[in-house]
Amino acid sequence: MQNYKHILAWLIIGLAFASCEIPEKPDFKTSHKIEAPIMYNKTFQFMGQGSNVLIDTTSADMDSLFSVDGENFITISKEQDFDFGDLNDAIPEVNVAPTSFSATVGEIELGSFSSGGDTLGSASFEDLTGSSSAAFPPGTFIPGSMGQTTPHNIDIGSNADYFVSATIKSGDLEITVNNDLGIDIDVIYLDLKSGSTLVSSTTINGVAHNTTASGVLNFNNGDVLQDINLDVSLEWSDQFTQEEPNALIVESAEGVDLVASQVEAAVESQSFAMVNVTNFDNSEFIFDTPNHYVELESGELGIDEIINSIDITVEQMVISFPGIRSAPFNAADSLEIVYSGSTEITRNGGAPARQVDLTGFRIYAENNQIEYNIVATTENTQSGAGSETRVISETDQVSSSVSINNMVVKEAFGKIVPQTILLSTDDPNNGIDELDLYNGNEVELTEIDGLSDLSKQLEGLEFTQPTLSINYITSLGVPAMVYGAILGVNGKGEAIYLTGDAGSEFEVTTQIDGLNANGVSLNNAQLIKFEINPAANNGAVIFDENGTNVNEFLNNLPSEIRFIGKAVVNEDNIEGSVTTPIELSPQISVNLPLAFRTIQAATFTDTTDQDLEDMPSPEKGDKRTIKEGRLIIEYENGLPMEVRLNIAFLDSLKNEFDSIPLSGESITLLASGIDSNSRFATNPTSGSLQIALTESQLRQLYRTKYLEISAELLTTDENGDGTGDEVKVRTTDSITLSVNAEFTIESEVN
Repeated sequence: MQNYKHILAWLIIGLAFASCEIPEKPDFKTSHKIEAPIMYNKTFQFMGQGSNVLIDTTSADMDSLFSVDGENFITISKEQDFDFGDLNDAIPEVNVAPTSFSATVGEIELGSFSSGGDTLGSASFEDLTGSSSAAFPPGTFIPGSMGQTTPHNIDIGSNADYFVSATIKSGDLEITVNNDLGIDIDVIYLDLKSGSTLVSSTTINGVAHNTTASGVLNFNNGDVLQDINLDVSLEWSDQFTQEEPNALIVESAEGVDLVASQVEAAVESQSFAMVNVTNFDNSEFIFDTPNHYVELESGELGIDEIINSIDITVEQMVISFPGIRSAPFNAADSLEIVYSGSTEITRNGGAPARQVDLTGFRIYAENNQIEYNIVATTENTQSGAGSETRVISETDQVSSSVSINNMVVKEAFGKIVPQTILLSTDDPNNGIDELDLYNGNEVELTEIDGLSDLSKQLEGLEFTQPTLSINYITSLGVPAMVYGAILGVNGKGEAIYLTGDAGSEFEVTTQIDGLNANGVSLNNAQLIKFEINPAANNGAVIFDENGTNVNEFLNNLPSEIRFIGKAVVNEDNIEGSVTTPIELSPQISVNLPLAFRTIQAATFTDTTDQDLEDMPSPEKGDKRTIKEGRLIIEYENGLPMEVRLNIAFLDSLKNEFDSIPLSGESITLLASGIDSNSRFATNPTSGSLQIALTESQLRQLYRTKYLEISAELLTTDENGDGTGDEVKVRTTDSITLSVNAEFTIESEVN
C-alpha cells in the first residue's frame, strides 16, 4: 500500500523536573503528568497529488486514469486500443471456373448459285419442240404441242460458279428463265436433278415470248444437290410465231431461305451467334438478385487462343459480357472484346489469346453465373466471278475458353456465406485454427496503465456501477458475431474471465472449438459473445451488470486484459456489403465510477519512522517508569465511510511486537452524513476518542522504531445484510485527524 508520510508523527517526550531539597536520607517517589502531541494535525483528501492524500495520483499513469465531473465526482476511466485482429478474411474469395466455348457456324445460307456473269444454260427451239426453227419464220402458224413435250436436259451445275454441292436442310431454289422461243408458252416443266436423281419439280405457267419468269423448287431436309441439272419440257397452244425462234434461257438460280448443313460453295457472309455462361464458386459469396455484384481491386479476363476450324475467315467476332461492367456500371458499360481487322480470325487458323485488365470492373452474376454472348460474321467469298468455293459444315466451329483469374475483391454486395474468422495470428506450432490465451504470438494483450498501482491502493472496495465497453469503427456491411475469451489479470496475478449471464445476449451456448488456455480447451462458461453491428460506421458493445459478470471482472482491477477469439461473419446469411480493407478500429473502455460499497474493509496503510528508544522502562533498568498513558484522537470525517484505525508498534526489523486497539476492541471514526438520494457525503462528523495503553504496552514503548498506521474504510450497512451501502466519493472528500498523548511518569529517589 501507498506510504502516506507523516500520517502519525510522534514527538519526543521530555520531562522537566522542578528542583527540590533532598532529605538527608532520601527514599521517596515523585510523579508528573505531561501532555505531548503524538501526531500533527493533518487533513487528508481522498484523492489527489502529494503526501496528504489517501490515493496519490502523482504518477502519469495514475493521473490519466481518473476523470472528475463538475461536482468532483470521480470516475476511473481508461480507454486503450484493443486490436483484436482484423476482419479482412470476411472479404469473399470468388473464383470462376474456366469455361470452354465452341461457336458453330450452324446452318449455312445459300443465295446465288452463280456470279451472274453468264447464264446457267439454255435449250434451243429444236431441243424443246423437235422442229427446226427455220421452218417457223416470224408470222408462221405453229400448232399446239398437244401436251407436254419430251424433256430436254440442261447442265446448270457446270455454269454455277458459286456452287458445287450442298446437303439441304430447308428452303427453296428459285429458277429464273427467259423465253426467247418466239412463241408464248403455256407451261414450262422443270425437274431438278442431282446427277440422275430427281430432287424437286416445279412448273411456270403463262410465259409470254420475250419475258422472264421464275419457278420455285422445294426441298426436303437431307436433299443432296450435286452435279445439278434441269430437265425442261413445254406446253403451248396454236399460235403464230412472233419473232425468229431462238431458245429458252436459264438465267439464274437463287436460294430462297435456303439453308444447308454442308456445302461446297462460294457463300455470302455468314453470321452465327451463341450464348454461354461461366459459373462463380458459391462457397463464399452468392449473387441472389440482378443487383448483386463484386467490384474488383484487380483481376483479369483471359480468352485463350481462338481456334477456327471453318474454311472461311471470321472477319469480325464480338464476345460481350453483359454482367461485367466498367464505371458507371450501367448495361451500356458492359465489356466487349472485338476480333476484327488485324485480329480477325483466319480460315482454318485462329487468333492469338487476349487478356483484359478487370481492375475497377463490377461483375453482376445472378445465380452465380456470368453470361457471355458471341456474335460472328464471316467473310463473303462471292466477291466476283471465279470466286473460290469452300467446303463448310454446320458443325464447323470457332472455339476457345474464357477464364477470370487472380481476382481480388474490392467491394462485394450480396449474400456473404457465413464463415468463421480467426481474430489473431494463428501460430501453427499451437495447432491449426487453435488459439491460446497464453501464446504470445496469438493473444491480444491490452495493458490498462495505472490499474496495477490502483489495485494496490483500493483493496477491499467493491465498485457497484462499473462498465466495460468495446467501442469500434468499422466498414463491415454485415453483422459479425465475436466469440472470445476475455481474461482480466490484476497486479497480484489474480485472473477472472468476463462472461455472459445465463439467458443474456452475451451468453455462449454454441460450441466454439479452438479457444484454449495453456493448452486446455475453454468451456462456454469461460467465454463471451458480442456482435459487431453494421448498422452504423461506429458502435459500442457495453458490458454492464445487466447481462455479464463485469462487476466481478472489473472489481478485480485488471491491469492487463488477454483476448483470443473467432468471428462468425454474417451468421444469419443476410444481404449486405463489404469493402476491402474492412476497417475495424476497436478500443476498450473501462469506466469505474467511485460508487462502491465494502463487504470487507478497504485498508490504507502507512509506515513512519518513530524512534522511542528514550522512553523509560524497567526493562532497561530505568528508575523512571510510565505508570499511565493514553492517546486522545480528535477527528472530523468528511468521507462517506467509517474509518477504523489500527496502530502497530514495530521494532528495528519492522516486526510487530504490539498494537492498539486490543483484540475485541476498535477505534472507529464515524462516517459523515450521507445524502439518501445522491449517496454523496453531506455534513462531516466530528468526534473524540481516548485509548488507554496497558502496562505491557507502556513498558515496551522504548522498543519502537517504526509505527504502522492502518485505516480501514467501511461503508455503512443500514440494511444489516452485510453487503454494505453504496456510496459515492468526490476528490475533495477528506478526513482531519489530531492525536495527542497524556503520560504519568513516576521517578523513585533513594
